Amino acid sequence: MSASSGSPVKKYLMIWGWLAGLMLLGVFVSEAPILPISKAAIVGLVVVLSTIKAGLVALHYMHLQSDRRLLAFIAIAPFLLLAAVLALLFSTRFVRL
Repeated sequence: MSASSGSPVKKYLMIWGWLAGLMLLGVFVSEAPILPISKAAIVGLVVVLSTIKAGLVALHYMHLQSDRRLLAFIAIAPFLLLAAVLALLFSTRFVRL
């Protein structure tokens, strides 16, 4: 760790704070009955928040941010495959044969 990056404890506490905040935001969005958005939008937002949290954990607590690019591609490949499958599934929803 370089001298300019600060204390590792401070960095981990900051990441923990972001994780806690994103978790609370997800709980608020899923439990708040006053939000004028659809259930599908709520599910999508919670999935996006969970993906961001998983990325933060992988990058900082699993120390993937300092690994080689090939390992990063291997870690991201399942997400790209999932996005492609979901895009294919949802594209057929709009096209009725």
